[in-house]
Amino acid sequence: MKENLNLTEGNILKNLILLSLPIMLSNFMGTLYNLVDTYWLGKIASGAKEAVAVTGMTFPLSFFIMSFAAGFTVAGTAIVSKFKGMNDAKNIKLAIGQFVPIMLVFSVILVIITQTLIPTFLRLLQTPPEIMSDAHTYITYILYGMIAMMFFMVFQSITTAFGDSFTPMVVQVITVILNLILDPLMIFGVWFFPEMGIKGAAIATLISRIIASLIAFLIFIRKYKSMIPSWKDMIPQKSVMTNILQIGLPASIGQSTTSLGFLLVQGLVNSFGTTVISANSIGNRMVGIFMLPAMGISNALSSFIGQNLGAKEQERAVKSVHYAMLLVMSIMTVGSIFIYNYGSELVRFFVDEASVIAVGQRMFKITAYATWIFGILMVFMGVFNGAGHSKSTMAFNVSRLWLFRIPLAYIFAGYFIGRDLHWFSFLEDKLVYLGNILAPYQYEALWWAMVVSNTAGVIIAFSLYMKGNWKVSKAGW
Repeated sequence: MKENLNLTEGNILKNLILLSLPIMLSNFMGTLYNLVDTYWLGKIASGAKEAVAVTGMTFPLSFFIMSFAAGFTVAGTAIVSKFKGMNDAKNIKLAIGQFVPIMLVFSVILVIITQTLIPTFLRLLQTPPEIMSDAHTYITYILYGMIAMMFFMVFQSITTAFGDSFTPMVVQVITVILNLILDPLMIFGVWFFPEMGIKGAAIATLISRIIASLIAFLIFIRKYKSMIPSWKDMIPQKSVMTNILQIGLPASIGQSTTSLGFLLVQGLVNSFGTTVISANSIGNRMVGIFMLPAMGISNALSSFIGQNLGAKEQERAVKSVHYAMLLVMSIMTVGSIFIYNYGSELVRFFVDEASVIAVGQRMFKITAYATWIFGILMVFMGVFNGAGHSKSTMAFNVSRLWLFRIPLAYIFAGYFIGRDLHWFSFLEDKLVYLGNILAPYQYEALWWAMVVSNTAGVIIAFSLYMKGNWKVSKAGW
């Protein structure tokens, strides 16, 4: 894919696939950062289960932090893709320039605040004492790498909005290979590296992410010379900043409150001990991989929606949604069948411990359904994000988690049994009944709640989609 795709013309299905495939591979490479850590740490001679648990329990905190930056990448894709559809180079340069001060200020403030609150977060997550120190060390280095990761994410969103998903994929491949090489060297102390264990895995990821951002910067100034903003473009302008914030903030709030909810879910996971933590950690990584096709198509769809709404091609935008849904459903059906039948083998690949494998097998039998349903939701996310209607995305993301998944997870896990419910004492009998449904496997509440909440999210998203308001883009000034 030597040239950027013009998404306002040509075969929709072909262009959707061409744009999606590099995004899928790029996202897959991104997940390998943590997956490779999980794999090698699982091979430590002693304490493998505890090491894997550390990577798993720190994931929600990492996701919470990155969700803020991800919200602004949604704004970047929506705005840049719309102006690309309008062939408006001047405003594209202006939009890119305005993101520079936003990301600089945001990253500095975020890291300062987060570094201060790490011990508090770990306590709130009910972190087992035996892994508290390692978890603190691991997440500290991962946070440093997130500063660099934020800038790469903006680069990826802008180039994808241009119709170029190939370039960020190349950057990801290079840096993940580097991480793949550094991990065993720094974890086990190979060659001239000292043996650093969990700390080594985190430092390897930090180095790789810094290099990813540097490569992305060099490629952008060379390949997109005509789109490099001037110093004047980087001076904050009220109308531009307002539009970026109107799209970016709801997306950030939606994703951050969702990830905050994941922190509460992780706290419930941690209450079941390291066996369930390890199985859930592996499950999150593997489900994340099987979701990559849906995520890639969703991201590509955002660029399709943005460019076509910018070019006043509403009918073509609607057709792209139909093709995206067909692709996602076909792929997710195959993936869900696979993890349903071979989930235990996936767990054994990382941790060959009978108790973890048993929990993992039960987990994948349930998450296979949840994953399939979430694929549908990803398509709707692509639609609303591409049109700049991030408030709609925020609405169904926040609702599915806070109104359904979190309450149901705690209820089915028996959390309220034997507790003083005060004002809600009239619900005590019902909560006790529901809390005993899954006994003696109450940890399954973590995943059945996911099935119900994803279903609710799809219903809300579909109702918003059918209203048709998304056909008028909110990007631009």
